[in-house]
Amino acid sequence: MQVNESAMKLAVLVFPIAVFATVISVATAQTAAPGNVIQRQDGMKAMASAAKSINAMFKDVSPYDARAFKAAAETIRAHSGATLSALFDGSGTTAGSQASPSIETDRQQFDKLAKDLGTYASALSVAADRNPDRLGPGTRMQTGDALGGGPLARKVDATRDAASMPAEHAFHMMLQTCTSCHAKFRIEAK
Repeated sequence: MQVNESAMKLAVLVFPIAVFATVISVATAQTAAPGNVIQRQDGMKAMASAAKSINAMFKDVSPYDARAFKAAAETIRAHSGATLSALFDGSGTTAGSQASPSIETDRQQFDKLAKDLGTYASALSVAADRNPDRLGPGTRMQTGDALGGGPLARKVDATRDAASMPAEHAFHMMLQTCTSCHAKFRIEAK
């Protein structure tokens, strides 16, 4: 009977320690994920949320608020460009990541898409400054505004074209940039 009591006392002490060690191990693995996977995922979530906010304003689902529009554009800008590229330096394919190994083999294209994303977001930020009260006709796409619409159309260069296109078009080009990047550089979870 004494062995059982000692074993019970030991089990009562060991079980909480084992649970605590498991929690610490999982938490450490998540925060120390190689290749900044957590930072990348958090940045992608922030950009997706910001894009949804902007989209709701363009679709008149949410009322236009220039400060919220600008904040959303700035969130995307802050997470794109060199910041985004740096998070994928040398470790695109790590545990918990959906990044494709093609990021490293086609680094120039990946970095260009990250830069273009920031360029379009900057154009949206400027549009918010220029339109403090409403998304007026100058911010909306008009017939003939679409660039890069087919194999014979003039291709869009974000650096050259983003500042001169209507904000709605810049927004669509930004979303297209996200889609292109995910199509080429993201592995779908199974």
